Amino acid sequence: MPVKLKSSQVQQNFGQAMDQAMVDDDVIVERYGTPRVVIVEYRRYQQLVEAERALLSARLQQASAAASARAAHLSEDEVEDLIERAREEVHQESVAT
Repeated sequence: MPVKLKSSQVQQNFGQAMDQAMVDDDVIVERYGTPRVVIVEYRRYQQLVEAERALLSARLQQASAAASARAAHLSEDEVEDLIERAREEVHQESVAT
């Protein structure tokens, strides 16, 4: 179960907060009663980053498959037209900003 500490406690006892994160569980650091950051063991951090990458990859693969399925019935001319329209939209957005 995560441990909640006030930011002042962490400032005064950072080593202890790190030890808690490494041995016990995540340490949630609160400021004025609001969770602001979490101290996690490095291995757990690596697992979280890898899980995030895997999820993003799966979402991109799903989006790609869905786009391919939608485009399967389009002619080459229709595909080229859609690509050109997308380029124009991107160009207009970049000019507007």
